[in-house]
Amino acid sequence: MEKDDDEARVSLAKDGLPADGDAGASALKEAGGERPLDAFVSGAAYAVLALLGGLFGLVGSFVQDWYTGPVPFAAIVLAGLVFVMARLCGMGMGGRLGATVPALVWGIVVFVMTMRRPEGDLIVPGSLSGYVFFVGGLFAAVIGTMMVPPARPPGAWLTARAGRARE
Repeated sequence: MEKDDDEARVSLAKDGLPADGDAGASALKEAGGERPLDAFVSGAAYAVLALLGGLFGLVGSFVQDWYTGPVPFAAIVLAGLVFVMARLCGMGMGGRLGATVPALVWGIVVFVMTMRRPEGDLIVPGSLSGYVFFVGGLFAAVIGTMMVPPARPPGAWLTARAGRARE
């Protein structure tokens, strides 16, 4: 009889369901498993970060051309905000992927905004402010991403401990 109960608990644990109330769920978490709801919430969080990066790239493309005298002040501030966005998103998600997703979407949106349309329209021009915004923002995104600590210890993939996350 106990063998059938053990098999039922194992089957429920594989499906991500707790076998005995919270005891099964805590045992599953201690074993390093993830329930289906956790994966859905993580995916939704990354989707929100992608939307944040896209929205920031779109709005920034339209306001990057504001000058204070001869200095492209808005482009400099926006490049700094790209750094802050990447860094905070990565720290919030607990790894570099959280910083990479909005930075990558930001870069794609801004790159599309630098292309000339058939009508001749151009959102991000090839001027000083356009270069500071695009190139400076790319550098800021890379630096912000690299300043986020990785989710796993360095070299974990090489030493066969890649499955264990840092607590």
